[in-house]
Amino acid sequence: MYARGERARRTNIYLNEKQHQKLYEQAEKEGVPVAELVRRAIDAFLMWYDPTYHPIPPTPQTRKSHSSPG
Repeated sequence: MYARGERARRTNIYLNEKQHQKLYEQAEKEGVPVAELVRRAIDAFLMWYDPTYHPIPPTPQTRKSHSSPG
């Protein structure tokens, strides 16, 4: 999920119904939390705008059985 020693900050976002549905479908398909897909999308956005941005490689993560459903 995060590189060792990296601290996460909680952020809330609002999605429309279609975004929410598609994001949860993809998370289920990949077996990762929705938050991981959001972090990947943000990294892609930041790399596109700033070629010098290099995300910290994530620690592989899978969804835990007690994760909240969509």
